Amino acid sequence: MEANYEAVMTLPEPESPLAAELHYYRGRRALREGRLDEATFFMAEATAAAAHRVDYHKQYAELLFEVGEIYHANDVWKRVLELDETSTEALYHLASNCAYISLYEEAAMYAKRYLEVEAHGRYADSVQSLLELIELEQELEDEDEDELITWHTEAQQHIDKGRLFAAKSTLERLIDRYPRFWPAYNNLAVVNFYLGNDEAAFETLEYVLDENPGNLHALLNTILLLHEAGQSEAALQLSVPLTRVRPLQFDLRYKLATTLALVGQYDRAYEELRLLKDRGFRGDSLFGHWLSVSAYKTGRLEEAATYLNSDELKQFEEASPYDIRDNLEFRSALVQGLRQEEDAARIEIIRIISKLADDEAFEALALTNGITDNETVLAFAEKCRAEICGAPFTGDARIARAYDALLLAETEVTEAEQMSLEGDFYERFSLLLLAGASFEDTTASAAALVWMFYAKRDALVLDDCADAFGIDVATLTETIRSFKQTLEQA
Repeated sequence: MEANYEAVMTLPEPESPLAAELHYYRGRRALREGRLDEATFFMAEATAAAAHRVDYHKQYAELLFEVGEIYHANDVWKRVLELDETSTEALYHLASNCAYISLYEEAAMYAKRYLEVEAHGRYADSVQSLLELIELEQELEDEDEDELITWHTEAQQHIDKGRLFAAKSTLERLIDRYPRFWPAYNNLAVVNFYLGNDEAAFETLEYVLDENPGNLHALLNTILLLHEAGQSEAALQLSVPLTRVRPLQFDLRYKLATTLALVGQYDRAYEELRLLKDRGFRGDSLFGHWLSVSAYKTGRLEEAATYLNSDELKQFEEASPYDIRDNLEFRSALVQGLRQEEDAARIEIIRIISKLADDEAFEALALTNGITDNETVLAFAEKCRAEICGAPFTGDARIARAYDALLLAETEVTEAEQMSLEGDFYERFSLLLLAGASFEDTTASAAALVWMFYAKRDALVLDDCADAFGIDVATLTETIRSFKQTLEQA
């Protein structure tokens, strides 16, 4: 399960006392003037240049807490303890910070260590109260933890299989119950993006970063979605500060590395991926891909070829075949196409979605009401929804006949040909439907659709086509002529 917050560590620079003093002075001045981002930068530089200065580290840790970098602040307080084992101030802040981010066992450990050293110290009363609060919080958390994990796991499984509407419902229920569980927001943003709700996706990520500025997952998701939305330059600019951070968790470090590779920060991506490889981490099936890409882009051609041809990568590629109906990108493309395409293409997409014949398809087709006012498209979507749930269709009889004709025509055209990029099977049907074709004779209409489809391919003989559908040639010819006239007039 994704952690609520993530730790990042600024990479160290060579020590330089003069540089450290200058950075510290600039950091303090920026802090007094309320420029927190600038203050954080200079304090990081100061502690890197003077790694032995306890006072620098204390100031830096307090500042990190103020800007929401809780995990990072804790790393610095731990460094303070390494430099000064007697620093009870560090123990107090570690106990308080850990409790703030729900690391109750670790918080209790530091609180007890503080009381062992200074039972009547400056922070003793606060630490004692903190221990009592931790006990209460742990009792409540134990009751809720199983439910939270179950819901979040369920949502992730829905996402993996492209069940975006089910994932959205589960995540919204989870957020309503646990409004400070940030991983749910991060996943909800991704789901909204895949559903074509770009504005909602970015608003959710912005909310997370406002409430929890140290959430690296939200920042990485923002970069990824910006890139996917075609805002590559904005994604690249946002990624620049991340070239100087290193997450503690390997899975988050991998996500950071692949994000940097995606936006073109290949040097840093290669460094991290190579380090992960050396430590035995392999991530997912794309690990070898990103490692080979980053190696190639940084001029390591032999390494790139080695990774690309590795046995590990081949094993991932030889995984068992998957059902396209469970593919996240496939289902997302259908929903986004429904939102963005013209009405003729929408009819094609509606039929493809309806063939999935599950709850997700039913929910997707319901979107049609809010994205077009074309009565024909709306009626066709309603007919498809009725078929999915086995309900009677009480709408336009012409739409019902057209749907039946299409189903009959599909039996004579292979699925590969129906879905071919060069094909016009569904396109012609959509144009006819929008142009007002009556489809009065369902069987003849199906035969005409099939003959017109193959006319530019295998030159299907009229007699053979008529025989296949059990109608006479004259009826087929007349229906084809009628369809052509309708298309010409459209």
